Amino acid sequence: MAVNLDQVAFDLAAELLGCFCAALEESTAGAACRCSLLAGANVAADLCCDCGDGNGQAWVRVAEIWPTTATWPQRLAQIEKCPLNLWAVELEMGAYRCAAKIDNRGRFPSAARLTRDAEVVMDDAAAMRRAANCCFRTSEAARQSARRFIVGGWRPLGPEGGCVGGQMSVTVSAYDCCPA
Repeated sequence: MAVNLDQVAFDLAAELLGCFCAALEESTAGAACRCSLLAGANVAADLCCDCGDGNGQAWVRVAEIWPTTATWPQRLAQIEKCPLNLWAVELEMGAYRCAAKIDNRGRFPSAARLTRDAEVVMDDAAAMRRAANCCFRTSEAARQSARRFIVGGWRPLGPEGGCVGGQMSVTVSAYDCCPA
């Protein structure tokens, strides 16, 4: 049976999302209101405050897929003969939380509130690292396939529209086959 690279990428993203959402439940701010797979190049900072059960939004999205060589994840300079089967799938996970902002009377947030925002964002960064470092190392599929992965750097996001957070990438090996 042929492997479908797009389904593999989707499944990898879903697996990382499950690990990330579980890690956030143990974080300072707790579970996110919405923890989901997202499509597209950017994530809108549109769900951070007053969102029901939980706090903010968290996501995983497929950021990029490229063919690679035996020196994974180096990009393949030219397409080789089939079967071209080694790929790199870059996943992005991130979280936005409610950020302190100027109130209706024009008062700036207190230093304590700003410090709390920093604490929440940094604890979410730790949850991302836990998810990235443990997710593909412990799953049964990873053990059977000797899946390789590289955890990228963490980057802050915002503040924007009352949201503040961060994102991190994880690049995972994947296989695909040329059609018969």
